Amino acid sequence: MYKVENPMDKAMGGMDKAAGTYGSMDKDIPANRDPGPTPGGAINAGMGGAVAAASIGSAMGTGAAAGIIGGPPGIAIGAALGIGAYLLS
Repeated sequence: MYKVENPMDKAMGGMDKAAGTYGSMDKDIPANRDPGPTPGGAINAGMGGAVAAASIGSAMGTGAAAGIIGGPPGIAIGAALGIGAYLLS
């Protein structure tokens, strides 16, 4: 017997190629991209770091280390670490 090419297979192959070509033509829309770091996000991360430092200082109880970590220097360092972690992530 002679082998005859099935026109349906050829048509389906062409449809697959067309679908792949159409799928690769996505537009680069700014709404689909990650916005990156924002000032509001940095403020939020800084506040989170400050609260974390204050809570660690209060959990330590009394003493010099608790006063430093839970006090203004520790809170400022916590805020800086929070902002830094946000901007580097």
